[in-house]
Amino acid sequence: MPRERRFSESEVLERLTDVFATHGYASTSLALLQEATGLGKQSLYNTFGDKQAMYLQAIDCAVQRAANTVAAVQAAETGRAAIEVYYDAMVASCTSENPVEKHCIVTSGLLEGLSDAPLAWALTSRWQATHELLRTAVERGQRDGSIVSPTPSAELAEFLIALTSGLRVAAQAGRSRAQMERSVALALAVLDMS
Repeated sequence: MPRERRFSESEVLERLTDVFATHGYASTSLALLQEATGLGKQSLYNTFGDKQAMYLQAIDCAVQRAANTVAAVQAAETGRAAIEVYYDAMVASCTSENPVEKHCIVTSGLLEGLSDAPLAWALTSRWQATHELLRTAVERGQRDGSIVSPTPSAELAEFLIALTSGLRVAAQAGRSRAQMERSVALALAVLDMS
């Protein structure tokens, strides 16, 4: 008769997500995962599968963490406001007192250059979803007049998603909130260029 689990899978998954986001896939060892969760190897494997399966679930967990921001972006009054909501959340995350929030599992995974097909697909599809969120906001702003730039929305989204990655790197380099806010303001000025 199997023993009853005495831990919350969702809480353990949150901890796994923190470890993968902070250390990356390749540098995350089983020992780090065990230390973070307080679980043994067999409990982790029985509950979440192997390291790859854990990582894929951690990516999904990270996406769920961002769901409120995505909803706020989509609910913003104008396209320009939607982009501002996105970057307000991004700067807040990058400058959080909680060091884990400064990391993004998708950005770090892409920087690792993971070539394993399921991992690469999971990361690039999440990256593309963020690109689409920004592209849609730009397009909405161009329609509602809050963004005057005639540059195609997909090109502006490429620029904005590059800013997103830059902010993550700036956070690791110790840039202040004020410095990041200035960078965002300068970048978003592109939206006002006719």
